[in-house]
Amino acid sequence: MEFSIVLRQVLILFIILVIGSVASKFNILDSNGSKKISEILLYIATPMMIFSSFFIEFSQELLVNVIWVLGFSTIMFIVSIILSKHIYRKFNINAAPILRFTAVFSNCGYMGIPLMKAVFGDEGAFYGSFYVVIFYVFLWSYGYIILGEKDTMAKTIKRVLLNPSMIAVYVGTIVFLFNIPVPEVIKGAAKSVGDMTMPLSMLIVGAATSNTRFVSLFSDWKVYVSSLVRLVLMPVLAFLISLLAGVPSLPSIIIVTALAMPAAATVAVFAETFDKDTVFASKCVTVSNLLSIITIPAIISWVASYI
Repeated sequence: MEFSIVLRQVLILFIILVIGSVASKFNILDSNGSKKISEILLYIATPMMIFSSFFIEFSQELLVNVIWVLGFSTIMFIVSIILSKHIYRKFNINAAPILRFTAVFSNCGYMGIPLMKAVFGDEGAFYGSFYVVIFYVFLWSYGYIILGEKDTMAKTIKRVLLNPSMIAVYVGTIVFLFNIPVPEVIKGAAKSVGDMTMPLSMLIVGAATSNTRFVSLFSDWKVYVSSLVRLVLMPVLAFLISLLAGVPSLPSIIIVTALAMPAAATVAVFAETFDKDTVFASKCVTVSNLLSIITIPAIISWVASYI
């Protein structure tokens, strides 16, 4: 696995983050603009990105590997929830929910799938989309509860099953399983809209940190703990468990790649939406993105050498 290939993709994301920060400083991207972009991400761009990943020819091997991805992803989310609860149990009430969120949720969709596609091809992006399925199940249930609002079971189930990203999965799965031909113009439109996901998410993160002094990003020791758990502990743990469980090579490295991503930009989006500490959330995202320039290529190259 070429270290430079992965490094290049990570650097692209960081440059977009800087552009978002500059745009915010010049008031091109203000708080109202960030909120609207967040809505576009959650309800339009991300669903299209997921849907477009299903434009791949059906095979039995793909289906078996999808089952592995779904099962192992679920296990890793449960493990990360339990671990994060213990790791951050003594942190203050304002920081703990954000830290737990960053431990559980990586930037697997906005950053992970484009990276998987660049490094592992269309098949890698396809498996990554099923990791994102489990991601959204936990995001709109556990993630929504710890940073948002506690709802009834019925509302939680409705939010999980009927959010636009899950609907994209339902439609995409039908297209994949039954080999339904999709017109090229629809494929092109879905892909074009989906491709906006990564740059828009990084613009939001950059805008959220624009009013924070660069030095102050690194003055809070909690962001280093967050990054260590997110960038090192979770992917390494996933790799070790995958070896013990005998997970096939490509599903294994896809899940490790998903877990090696920096903190999900969604933590800043949710913090903005629910009036939490957006600055601290953005610090965690920004620092983990900066550190991931080194950790992502190192971890993916290391894991690939054993598979």
